[in-house]
Amino acid sequence: MASEGGARFAFEDKISRAALVFAFLMLAVGGLFGITQLLARTPYAPQFISAKTYYTILTGHGVFLAIVWTAFFIVAFSNYVITRELGVNLSRTLLGFGALLAIVGSLIAGLAILSGKAAVLYTFYAPLKAHPAFYLGAAILIIGTWLIGAAYFKAYLQWKKANPSKEIPLGTMGILATWIVWFEATPPLAFMVLKDLVPMALWGKSVDVLETRTYFWYFGHPLVYFWIIPAVTYWYHILPKLAGGRVFSRTMAKVAFILFILASTPVGVHHQFVDPGISNIAKFVHTVFTFIVATPSLLTAFNVLATLEIAGRMRGGKGFLGWLKTLPWREPAFSAGVLAFIIFGFGGISGVVNASYIVNYIVHNTVWVVGHFHLTVGTAATLTFMGASYLMIPALFGRSIYSQALARAQPFVWFIGMSIFSFSLHTAGLLGVPRRTYNVMYAGNAPDAWIPLLLAAALGGIVFASSGAVFVFNALASILAGPRINPHPKPNLAELVDDEEVGPAGALDRLSIWLLLALALIVFAYAIPFYEIYSTGLSLVPPVTPEGLRLTG
Repeated sequence: MASEGGARFAFEDKISRAALVFAFLMLAVGGLFGITQLLARTPYAPQFISAKTYYTILTGHGVFLAIVWTAFFIVAFSNYVITRELGVNLSRTLLGFGALLAIVGSLIAGLAILSGKAAVLYTFYAPLKAHPAFYLGAAILIIGTWLIGAAYFKAYLQWKKANPSKEIPLGTMGILATWIVWFEATPPLAFMVLKDLVPMALWGKSVDVLETRTYFWYFGHPLVYFWIIPAVTYWYHILPKLAGGRVFSRTMAKVAFILFILASTPVGVHHQFVDPGISNIAKFVHTVFTFIVATPSLLTAFNVLATLEIAGRMRGGKGFLGWLKTLPWREPAFSAGVLAFIIFGFGGISGVVNASYIVNYIVHNTVWVVGHFHLTVGTAATLTFMGASYLMIPALFGRSIYSQALARAQPFVWFIGMSIFSFSLHTAGLLGVPRRTYNVMYAGNAPDAWIPLLLAAALGGIVFASSGAVFVFNALASILAGPRINPHPKPNLAELVDDEEVGPAGALDRLSIWLLLALALIVFAYAIPFYEIYSTGLSLVPPVTPEGLRLTG
């Protein structure tokens, strides 16, 4: 199937190009906001923004990176994998209209944030009220992604009808798992936005805080796996071929994808351990599911390490660790993916701490959490997506990377900066440094032990932000001015995506069964907290704007 491409998938590639450029622009703006708000919290650093501006910038940083940058890159990646691996065109209506809605929705919500009227942070907890355009944009974005996701499943069903006895190709399995999780997670968010947040913003409807928070986290934690599963797909499907080998166990890889489908959604209450109104029973159930969803990450750690070792030894590596130096570290598409994979291991460890009922009380709402999600979405996903971009730009735009030297150095600089940044924040979180706070020094009353850790975090942030700036420059320069190349550069993404080992279908390919089981687990896990919320009666409170929280008198 690798030979199929170009003209046959011209429309899909056009959408991928638009999605990729939009994703890079959102990465640039969100990254600039990130370093700006980081410096605002750093002792002795010059203060360029006010408290009000700080929360606007923090909102933009979270929304533009955690939702928009990731979603649009995933669309571009999904388009390419599905079309090349299945050899099936996507619905022009679903894909085109969905992409248009997603871009329009992102712009509407983004403009509401930039106007300063939606400083409600990435979590937009009620009863804090944003401008109605923020919620309208979010709703349009979600609807757009639903249409895009529908195009992938329509293509898969078309392929399955023509190939009923074949197993699902590995890359396609990862993409389908990604979008299944998205479809599991987003309907309650859309329901909450339409039922509560839009009426709250338009005419001041009173809302129940616990109810809306529970709906948000029903969506908020599965979103993590919407980021992570495409990265895992890349590690399983692209990295082995870049290294000159094959994945150690296709079966283990598919089991990991299925476990993500089953257990990624019924876990959100572990973000609400400190919330009253939800029983310990419900919190325990979600804790158990959180540890279950850690299992595919552990399987991935073993599978990818075994894959890399086999490839390294095939390349002539000897001794206990000699195989490491034989791997193609000078290929940025490889080094970015492997370094992201290494960081993901540490992110998984800190994530287990977050999900531990008692230990969570120590780190809740501290910068430990900030350090954690910069290891996951900030590196495991983002750095992998950067590595994939070094393959996708030549494949989609017909231009080579503008500067190979910058591309080779960029993943390592990101890895070093993120390591300093994140591990400093983990330590600072254990000492109680708060997150989401404009001035963490409390007018000079904060412990002195916080200062060196915050300075170290700022240093690491500047280092990895510079890496991000280099990436965006190199990516856009490649698109606009990279040397024209033959349609089949090496490494050729179409050949890397192609799955040559497709065998007969088995139980792991029965997606309908796993989807039904996933829905049953979601109902079981969320029936308890929602019964508790609704059976005790809602406690409605009026909305308040960020300005309304300001103390007076």
